[in-house]
Amino acid sequence: MNSILMLAVFVVLASTLAIAMWAFGRWLRSKGYGPLLDRLDRQCTALQLRVSPLALSASFHMFSGVQHLNRLPLLGSKSNAAQAQQILVAIRAAQEAQRLDSPGNR
Repeated sequence: MNSILMLAVFVVLASTLAIAMWAFGRWLRSKGYGPLLDRLDRQCTALQLRVSPLALSASFHMFSGVQHLNRLPLLGSKSNAAQAQQILVAIRAAQEAQRLDSPGNR
């Protein structure tokens, strides 16, 4: 019972924080800070793209494990296996695109 209550409090607090951050961003844009927020977004996106190869590798291995679990009796289904396969193909395509776009290949 205690763990359910803690989970509910976490969900409420996380949702409240997300809505508050969204409202704060809208308020900042209405005050004229839109270009500054866009510049900050570009900097964060650039950082994410530098970290992205590690995340793609980790996500590929995670979904590869999920695909193997879907093949086990009583744990998987055909639709889940097909969805995991589609995600793996998309991750492989993104990894290939990153490899081709890397500075060493230009």
